[in-house]
This record gives sequence, structure tokens and C-alpha cells, in this order.
Amino acid sequence: MRGVTVHRFLLAAALLAGAALLTHPLHAQADEEAPADSVVAADSASLRVVAFSDTNAVRLDVRVTNAVALQGAAVTAVVTDADGGTLWQGALGALAVDSAGVGRLSGRVSGVHPQLWSPATPHLYTARVSVGAGGAAMAGEVRFGFRRFEARDGRLLLNGHPVFLRGNAINPPERNIPDSLNESPRFAREYLRFLKRAHVNIVRFTHPSEVWFDAADEVGMMVFQGHYGTPRGGTSTNPPDDIGAAVRWYREIFAPQASHPSLVVWVLSNEQAAPEISYLSRNWQEVAAFLQAVHDSLRAWDDTRPYIGNAGYGFGRGGEICDLHRYWGWYYNSALSFYTLRDPRICWRGDTGQPITLTENTGNYTGPDGRYNLVSRTKQPASQLNWTGHAPDAEQSRRALGYQAWVAKQAIEITRRLRERNPYLSGLTPFTIAFSRWWGIDGVEDMEPKPVVSQYAISYQPVLLSWELWTPQIYAGSTLRPVAHVVNDAETLEDLHGLALRWTLVDDAGAVRDSGRVPLPDVPYYAARSAPLRIALPDSLRTGSYRLRGVLLRGGDTLSHNAVTLFVAGRGYAAAPVPGAASAAPARRVRVLDPDGATTRALAALGIAAQPADLDALDPGRDALVVAPGALAGAPAGSGTTLRAFVAAGGRVLLLRPDPATFDASWLPVSVRLQTEPLDHPLVYPGGRPFRNGMAVNPERPDHPVFAGVDRDRLFLWSDWTGWDESREGFPQVYPVTQGFVLADRTQLGRVAVLANYDHGLEGVALAELFGDHGSVLLSGFDVVDRAGLDPVADRLLANMVRYMASGEAHEPAPLVTAPITWGDYASERGLVTGIYSGLVLHTVPLVPTALRARYPVRMDADGFVQAGGAGGWNTKPAIQYVPAGRRPFGPYEFTLGGSVRLPAEHDSTGEGRFWVRVPHDRTRMLTLVANPTDEPLALEIVVGDSARVETVPASATVELTTPLPDATTRGTLGIVYRGDRRLVLRRTEFR
Repeated sequence: MRGVTVHRFLLAAALLAGAALLTHPLHAQADEEAPADSVVAADSASLRVVAFSDTNAVRLDVRVTNAVALQGAAVTAVVTDADGGTLWQGALGALAVDSAGVGRLSGRVSGVHPQLWSPATPHLYTARVSVGAGGAAMAGEVRFGFRRFEARDGRLLLNGHPVFLRGNAINPPERNIPDSLNESPRFAREYLRFLKRAHVNIVRFTHPSEVWFDAADEVGMMVFQGHYGTPRGGTSTNPPDDIGAAVRWYREIFAPQASHPSLVVWVLSNEQAAPEISYLSRNWQEVAAFLQAVHDSLRAWDDTRPYIGNAGYGFGRGGEICDLHRYWGWYYNSALSFYTLRDPRICWRGDTGQPITLTENTGNYTGPDGRYNLVSRTKQPASQLNWTGHAPDAEQSRRALGYQAWVAKQAIEITRRLRERNPYLSGLTPFTIAFSRWWGIDGVEDMEPKPVVSQYAISYQPVLLSWELWTPQIYAGSTLRPVAHVVNDAETLEDLHGLALRWTLVDDAGAVRDSGRVPLPDVPYYAARSAPLRIALPDSLRTGSYRLRGVLLRGGDTLSHNAVTLFVAGRGYAAAPVPGAASAAPARRVRVLDPDGATTRALAALGIAAQPADLDALDPGRDALVVAPGALAGAPAGSGTTLRAFVAAGGRVLLLRPDPATFDASWLPVSVRLQTEPLDHPLVYPGGRPFRNGMAVNPERPDHPVFAGVDRDRLFLWSDWTGWDESREGFPQVYPVTQGFVLADRTQLGRVAVLANYDHGLEGVALAELFGDHGSVLLSGFDVVDRAGLDPVADRLLANMVRYMASGEAHEPAPLVTAPITWGDYASERGLVTGIYSGLVLHTVPLVPTALRARYPVRMDADGFVQAGGAGGWNTKPAIQYVPAGRRPFGPYEFTLGGSVRLPAEHDSTGEGRFWVRVPHDRTRMLTLVANPTDEPLALEIVVGDSARVETVPASATVELTTPLPDATTRGTLGIVYRGDRRLVLRRTEFR
């Protein structure tokens, strides 16, 4: 760091800390150094009092500008409670004035017995300070509360008792609320009281505000605050050179906030700021040493609250709290990755013995209309595709809001439950948009809380009953084995005895179908306990959704409640054909290559007769081959050649979850690459995306026969088949896809029907039919055989896939399109756009409220991405909704590990997008509606089959271009390419 070594930083830290200790205000004396603004104009005399309190004492730091006439003046104080009663009064000492005319005194009031401030009892006091007598006298006051917040023995303690932080990180002021409310005491109190009713006990503000701090003091809402960003004079890789100047700068930032008892944690820097101070950046050791030096000096000045050094991806280095930012289940990994918190070494710097907090998590930035906010050129669109896929626009809001609440639930409840195994876990604050309306409101009642707030009210209950159930899909008559967890963070600080759980199973009409009551173990304060249950489901349950509800009782009192949703299927659900399914009577014989017999047994249970396969005796016209998971590992030499010939001649193969360690993919008609990186990798950004396993699988062609009776909801999570619970290492086996793959050659997409995909940008393929000359291979990454007889949806999908491959129906790689395609409307696109492979990138535009348009002008960058008011906007401008408005020919491109669009290193302004389609024989031309948002004419090349033509789209115009189609008798599947400037926007394609 500019030639300053870590050793010099440590030495400087020791010297600064030592100097500070010499002047630690145990009695009245002057501060050791002058703040940067100590020299003031002659007519700007002022008095400032800052209170640093613990549970029975308060230190009052007095600072007076232009105080030459007050040299040696007596300083007195009166401390009163909210009702005006006097707690203490007396002399603090004499004012000492320095050469700059600034008078200082630090006096301590001790031995008092106040009422303590806490979220449950926000008692406040006022200290009125007088300096001098007569005409030169000055007076001032400060409001504060007696409390002590500290990090000790791996826990956060408030007034000597451990406390778990239950937070919400995105709050006003600003963030697009009306200007009249930014500094409104009424609104601030209403807002914080609303969050308290949802059991939130800590927040952070957009920026320091006395109005909001005062409201937090009064309401009883804890706050973590400080400096979010790079320290002044530093960069993302280098800290400031002058530690002393940095300490003075921090103190001037912190001093106006320090008297507030609600402010319980200081933050020195935030890795998420721009430019970032990253744990992966150069010189991170020097950054950590700098922050440690600053911390040590500031700690001597204010030891009434702990510090986070480098928040988030800096792991809190340089402070007393190990802090993480983890967006599991949004930008990367899945919500189940919160189980990695069971290991105290999650900080990546060993078992520090520090409390662990997650001051940012959850993400899932839903906008004002409930859909994900698809801010251009950010990680948002890739994450949206991961979690709500190509669900129709009419469903996007419901699914996005539901998933946002589900991730918050998993983050909060898993973290709280895991305290039974990792005692250092001390709090989390979801960084997510909790309200729909920000602009145009008069009060909190207008803000329209999202479902995530209702989830807070459940998951943040001080005494939490939490269900752990990893078999969300099950047959009627089966036995559920949930685990009931109780977490005791009672605001009364009491141990819990005589507990019982009353559970009910309720159908979707609200009728109770079963119930029971079981005793639960005692739970000491700040402890977590668990109890496994066995619930035998009635055989008579009909197929549908149910809720397992629980109420935690102590005698006649209800302490907590919670519920979990499950899908129950009747025993005939998987085997019985449904409308739209492939025929139950196969036209082809089902042959199975199955060394261990598990797949054959699974098919027999589904009513599908299958015979062992002899690869050399397969008949391409009569046989459908099912290859069991890993079955080709021991196949004879030359098996690949035999299978290639079988498919080329018209044979059909269902290939189930091949093992990448042993599978030779060279015989497949299309090049694929099996993925190997697990989703719950301990790293945040492992290589090898997409992951090999995945959840929230997107049925790209939901009307395809393989999905008959299986909708999108049933592809979210499947039932664990290992009997896992969180007392064990690892993770539950609940991902529907455990061996996904990617298409290695995008030019071969015309011979692929991508039926289901997953992961960011839907780059991972879960299920695809690969077409050879006359036959095909249905390659499945779904884990169906392991769940045979357990998960009815896995059974249903297995039956559908076998029946589809054994049917007498013709198989086609491309969908038949009869209606217009509105680009960006997922349902209208009918599975034509499959992840990054098509090269067509989603084009989004911001919907800016009229009153905010001058503040946030809409601009387009050089690559055609449109944003309001600059980059970002999903959290700082939540009143703005970004929506799809077409697609652009943008390929080839890829997504970064974080989910942002990335172009090749060598690229120009031209991009392309392609898709394959079948159209009715009576259609003779293709109409393309395309917009040019630039101020110059742009060329668009349109290729249909073997014919190409170039059209010019005038500047700032939207035109409809007509392209003739090949003769209907020869065209078959059409390959269509749009190639042109990446800023061109395709609105609609229609075949007439």
C-alpha cells in the first residue's frame, strides 16, 4: 500500500491506541486531538455534548467553539428522566481551551441506578450541560439512554444478556419516499413501529438522520450504522496513508450519532460499496490492518458498542464482529446454503470466536408491481430467470413475491435454528425490498407491505416455532418425519418450561384432516432445541396441497405458530394417464439397461413393463431404450458406436442422469457437457457454472407430454430420499436436478428440444431431446430413480418420459407456432428462447413515476441497455419498475459468475439471435416489428432458412419488415437469424 507495510500499520495502531488510553475519559480532561473542523469563524460559537453511556454511568464529552472567554469555566450537568425527575446533578469539571479556541471537557457520571434502554423498554434521559456563569455562559443538552451493547464470548450482549439481531436493511429515509416524509418525525416513528410489530428489532438507515435516530430511540429499534463505502483517501485496494487523519474523520462522522442508545453497532467500511474493498482484492491484508488500527483508536474513544470493520465480503475484518454478506438463493447457490453457517469457520479466517452476523442477505428485489426488477445490465435478469424462469407474465408477480418471502424464511429460520450447533450466530438483516409503494404515499399505511413482511412476523417471532421438513411432496398414507425446532429469544429473558406442540394438517379448503399434540423439551433463554416427529398421513387424502400447522403452547398460552406447505398425492397419481399425456399403451417395447435393477423396479411400480436390454439386439423401429443412471459405466467396448447407429436409424433412448466421471458423450447426436460443480459449494463464486444440480426448474415447454400432470410448482423442490435432518453434515437431497448439462455447440440448437432448464440465465439444461438423423435421445438430469415410491412427482415424470419415448407419436425438435410472438413475453415465446444459447437478450425499460422523471432521466448506454438515473436502482430507487419490452440480437454473450451479461473480449457492435420454429403450411411470410431507439439508421439482416436479406431501420423509428418463407412443401423446421446492431429491439414476430 504505497510503500506502507502491514507492520507499520500495526505499530501505528498500537501507538494510537496507547495515546487514546492515556486520555480515556475516566475523569474530566481534554480530548487528545483536535478534530479537523476545530478552527471556526469568530461568530460561530457553539456547544456540543456527546453522551457515551453504559448501564450505570455516562460520559459526557463537551466541546465549545470560540471558547477563549470560558477558559477554566465550571461545567455542570443535570440528568433527568422523561418525566422530568432528576437522576443526577453536579459538577463535571473545568473547561480546557486549546490554542485554536476550542474548549473541551470529558466528564463521567457514575454510580447511578437508571432504568435501562432496550427495544422492550426504551427509557430515555436528558443531560443538560451548562458552561460558565454570567453573560459568557453557554448551555446545551443531549438525549441518551443507559445501555451497554457489546461483543463478548462469541455473542452480542445487550445489558449483559445475549440478543439475536432480527433486521431489515433497506429502509428510508430517501429511497424515493416523498421529500416531505424524509425528515418527518411522525412518519419515522410510524415506520419503525410497523417493523416492530413484524418483530424486527434492528435496521440500518440510508444515511444518518437525527430524526430517524430519535425515532429509533423512542420506539425501541436498534440500529447499525456508520460509513458504507471506502474510507476517505482510500481505494478498493489501498487504505488511506494517514491513519491519524482517518481516525479524526471517522470521529467527526460518528460523533453526531454516538449519543443515540438505539445505535448499537458501528460499521467502518462496506465491501459492497463502489469501489469495493474486497476480500479478493489486492492488498486486502493492508486494508484489514488499517481498519484494525482505526478500530483500536476508535474503541478507546467509544467502547459502548462493537464495531464491524470491513462488512460483508470483508468478513468484518478490523472489528469485533465477523460479518457476512450472503445472497444465497438469489445471485448464487440456493437458500439451503445457509446450512454452511453451522461451521464457525464460515468467516474464512478460522474460528475467530466472534459473533457472526449477516448484514446483507436474501436479495430478491421485487419491484412496485411485484415482479422482479429487471434493471438492465445488472445481475437482476439472470437471477429472475433462475428463480421464476419463463413463467407467464401473469404469474411472475405471485411467484417472485412468494419466492422472496420463502428465501427470507429459510435465511432467518435456518440461521436461528443453527444456533443449537453454532453458538456464534448472532443476527441477520435481509437486504430486500419489503414494500411495494414508496412514492406518492402519505404514511406507512400507504406503503403496501409485501409478503416478505408477513414472513418476518412469523420467522422473527422472539419465541420461534420452526418446522424442518424436507419431504415437501409425498404420497397419502406415508409417514411424515418433520423436526419441530423451538428458538427462545423471549423478550422477557425467561427460560421456557412445560411446552407442547399442537399440530394440524389442513387441506386447501381449510378443513382439518388430521391433528395431534406432543410434549416438547424445555428451552433455556437464547437456546434452540429440536424434536423429531412422526406423523402418519391418512390413506384417504386426496391429491392436492396441504398445510402442516403448528402452535407452541405453554399451558393455555400460545407462544408461537408456524406452518409449512406440502403436496400430497393419491397412490394412483404417478401411474394414471391424464389428459395430454402420452398414451399409456406404448407403441415401442421398453428395454432397460439397468445393472442394479432399481430403474426396472421403479418402472414396474408405475405399471410399465420393461425387459432387459441387449444393445446388439435393439430394433430401431420397435424399441425404446431406457439407460439407468450410471448404467453405461460397465458397458462393453463399442457400446457407444452401437448406440449411435441405433439412434441414427430411428431408435429412441431415455438417458437418465449419466455419471460425468464415467460417461462417454461422443455417441450423442448433439454435443453436450455434463456439469460437475455442486450447487452448495462452500465458495460463493465457484467456477464451472452452471451448477450440476438445481431447484426451481423451469419447464421450457410446459405443454410437452413429459410434463403432463406436472406443473411448475411441482418442480421447485423434491423430497429428500436420505432421511437427512440438520443434525447431520451436508445437505438434504431435495434438488430435482442433480446432473445438469450444457450445450457445447450453440449452432446445433436446431437439433435440440430444450424441455426444462435451470440456473442463472437458464444456462443449465435439465431435460432435452437430442435429435439424430431419424431417432433421438431424451437426456435427463432429473434424479427420479432414487425417489421411486417416495416422491409422487418424480415418479410421474419418470412415467411420462418413458411413455413419451415409447409412444408412436412423431417427435419434433421445434415447437409449432401459430400465434404472434411478442418478444419479452415469456408465454408468447413458447420456449423459443433457451437461456444464453439463442443470443437474444431481454430488453427492459424503466417505468418512472411522472414526478420522478426529472430526477431520474432515462438513458441508453453504448450496448443498448436502458436505465433511469444511472446504474443500479433495484434498492436505491424502489419506486421504479423495470419491465420487459422486447429482445435484442445480442449474441454471442454469456453471464458472469454473478449473473451480469458479458460480451466476448473481441467484439464489435453487431450481435445476433437465432431460434428454430415450425409454422403451419398456409403461412407464406414472416413479419418482424423492430425498433431503432438510436439517432442513426441501423441495418438488420434477417435469415430464414437458406435465404438472407438486409433491411434498414430508420433512426428513432419502429417498422414492420416482411420476409418471405420457403415453400411449404420443403421447409420443415425453419432456422431464423436476426443479425444487426445490438441496440435494435425486436418487438414482435408473426407468421402469416
